[in-house]
Amino acid sequence: MSKKKILITGINGNVPIREDCPMNPMSPYAISKTTQDHLGNFYFKGYGMPIIRTRVFTYLNPRRNDLFMTSFAIQIARIEAGLQKELLHGNLDSIRTFIDVRDTMEAYWIAIEKCVPGEAYNIGGKTSMTVGEFLELLKNAACPIPSRLNPDLLRPADVTLQIPDTSKFIAQTGWKPRYTFEESVSFLLEHCRKTVCEK
Repeated sequence: MSKKKILITGINGNVPIREDCPMNPMSPYAISKTTQDHLGNFYFKGYGMPIIRTRVFTYLNPRRNDLFMTSFAIQIARIEAGLQKELLHGNLDSIRTFIDVRDTMEAYWIAIEKCVPGEAYNIGGKTSMTVGEFLELLKNAACPIPSRLNPDLLRPADVTLQIPDTSKFIAQTGWKPRYTFEESVSFLLEHCRKTVCEK
């Protein structure tokens, strides 16, 4: 197996990450989002379309199984139900800032009502921690959960620091999250436990 290379972003004065920070996508998914951002900017400048670009950081969404938070919670629910013996994970060192998906959806709506077309806005929460700390928090809310690194879950390149500066969006809209981090984690776990029980 080839060695995995972990690339770091968020240095050289770019913490927290502002809207004018150079974009440096480190995955095909991130590249697709960057492309959408550039396209939105082009159609605003070239055709005058009233496009507002939002850049949402890590969000807790129990219905998206491809997110690491949901994967952790689903695996914990399966272990609690006796359907799985151990939790598998990838890189635990990445630092993320978390927001509830329900707050994210409200932020999108408010952006349409109050933000300036042609501008980009960061949207994110206020709680930052490593992926490993988030996993330990989930594990503490459950029965004893054995876990181990699965090398197949390590990305060829990874972003290890994602802390957004959301002051521009907040100043423009007055928005603030409705849900606490604890409420979001509880919502995630309970939804995943219910999903596992229903299968």
